[in-house]
Amino acid sequence: MSRKFIYIIFSVVLFSCYSKDKVPSDVIQPKKMKSVLWDIMRAQTLANEIARKDSTINAASETKILSQKVFKIHQTDSVNFNKSYNWYVKHPDVLKIIFDSLYVQKQRENDTLVRKRNHGQKFLEK
Repeated sequence: MSRKFIYIIFSVVLFSCYSKDKVPSDVIQPKKMKSVLWDIMRAQTLANEIARKDSTINAASETKILSQKVFKIHQTDSVNFNKSYNWYVKHPDVLKIIFDSLYVQKQRENDTLVRKRNHGQKFLEK
């Protein structure tokens, strides 16, 4: 009887862990969310850069414009994105995986830029 009890407890715990972090169908799925977040962060950076170079442009307004373009590219909207993002915030284990992946992606991008820069310097030195 104790084996059955342990099996039942183990099954309940396993199932509850699985279902807790399962992304609902009405939430942007992790792979797509990663892409949307990546593009939103790049849009924010671009908007700030544009506003820095042109004082007639408001960074917040430019960010909103560029974000809408990102949502259109990814076939979503701000309502669905915000709802999805809020779900991920409430499930930090899943969000952490996405942000870790974004961090690695950014590191790769930085490494590529450094290699290109170093290659260009070597070329100029010859």
